[in-house]
Amino acid sequence: MKYIPRVLLCGSAKNFSDVLKGRAVEVVGKISFRGAAERGEFIMPANAEFANAYELKPGDFRIFLDGAEISVDNLRGLLDGSADYIVFDDDDAYLMRFRELYALKLIDRVITAQTLLRYATDGFFSLNNAIQIFNAIKQLDLPRTLDFDGYFAKNDYHMFPDVDSKISGIVAKVEYPALENFYAQIYPSLDACRLKHFDALLLTSERSPAEFIDALIDTDSFSENIFAFVRRGSALESWLAANENVFAEVKRFAAVNGNWILLKKFARADFCVYVVTHKDAKLSTLPEGYRIIHAGHATAKKNFGYAGDDTGDNISAFNRYLNEITALYWMWKNTRHTIIGLNHYRRFFTESDDSSFAVEKILSRTSAEKILRDCDMIVVTGDFFTLTQHELKTLICGDDLNSFVEKIFREHISRKQPDYLDAFDRVTGSRSEFMYEMFITRRKIFDAYCDWLFSFIIDVTDEVIARTNIAQIDNPRKYRVVGLIAERLLSVWLMQNRLRLKSLPILYRDDV
Repeated sequence: MKYIPRVLLCGSAKNFSDVLKGRAVEVVGKISFRGAAERGEFIMPANAEFANAYELKPGDFRIFLDGAEISVDNLRGLLDGSADYIVFDDDDAYLMRFRELYALKLIDRVITAQTLLRYATDGFFSLNNAIQIFNAIKQLDLPRTLDFDGYFAKNDYHMFPDVDSKISGIVAKVEYPALENFYAQIYPSLDACRLKHFDALLLTSERSPAEFIDALIDTDSFSENIFAFVRRGSALESWLAANENVFAEVKRFAAVNGNWILLKKFARADFCVYVVTHKDAKLSTLPEGYRIIHAGHATAKKNFGYAGDDTGDNISAFNRYLNEITALYWMWKNTRHTIIGLNHYRRFFTESDDSSFAVEKILSRTSAEKILRDCDMIVVTGDFFTLTQHELKTLICGDDLNSFVEKIFREHISRKQPDYLDAFDRVTGSRSEFMYEMFITRRKIFDAYCDWLFSFIIDVTDEVIARTNIAQIDNPRKYRVVGLIAERLLSVWLMQNRLRLKSLPILYRDDV
């Protein structure tokens, strides 16, 4: 829905049209000014110095709308209803004097055509509104807000390099590098920040109800809070008034020519960290939100009473070769947790400096959610090895088998995910990685990683089984070669994606 400003025009319609260069505008009235009758009904001079010299006062002039006299109070009323701006056709010298004489205090409502063209591009603009929403974001503690429509890029906040803003913006074309002084991060498109999560989403462009709903759907996983400017008298204002029950909470903040509306979605946080095991984990209690899952349940010789990875859509039978990856696949295909993670029966994230195991030291749900407010994924604190990842896997599986399986991985990644081939080689030759396939993250990041991983790893496993004898090998250090290489694939994926990572130490259990 294209925003069409409603204006009261003062001056020449032709001059106005020339300045706008085809920009659609609805002229809802023509404003003119004349002196009082006893002063000879002269036109207000287009020279501010002349007006000042005669010490002209508000009472010395009368305002006309389409030829009929109108009071200043009625004019203010029009700007609160049927009109958005009073627009002068060009840089008329008496524009400033007009503001002074009538004490309208509408510095961004009584403007020139040039100003209209610059600021009112895709929605109603008021400097007061921009200041108000910036302050509200700070006061409501929503610093990591995404400026979806590049609202702040269209005003003059680039002139304040020291505001310490954490607001990010989607700006398709950065006209002036000074904008980088204001935004914490600038994204060229929605897709560029698809894996991010924000405290709030700022929607400011003019939208019909249908377009607003589409924007909510497109950005559903970005934030639980929506800040929107809703113009007075718009179809969106009527729709929101009739559909408040769609949201958990609706707050209105009076603004110029409308309202800033804060929409809070119904809470849908569903936290679950799966603790992957293939044996009796000997854990009678776990923190809130942790669940044990038996990986390889389809072929297991013992049942320990835990939920298995062999229900629904699953690859549980591949556990012999893929280790915890079969549980990862089940989590991807059979759950919808909004925050999801993977730990092991022996390894758990912690914030404690003491690595000795105790259930109460395991990272809590509250702490994990707090961390994920400021970052995108929790991973294991890295470590350095004397050997490269290739050399470590060779030490475990043998050179011939490891090199052959790595070659198959490269071939499949080259075909299915060619942009990641260099990262795969880099991680293979590195002396560090994000260990153990452990993480806690938001659903859309989890889904993106699994979409990538399972685009090739099942095919890799099938080919390795077909072209080697690992199905007959009894030594788990060798038949798990695909799973051992797969452990470093999280590192490969993270190399190619711009995520804010938080690394934590782990608690290690050696009693099971």
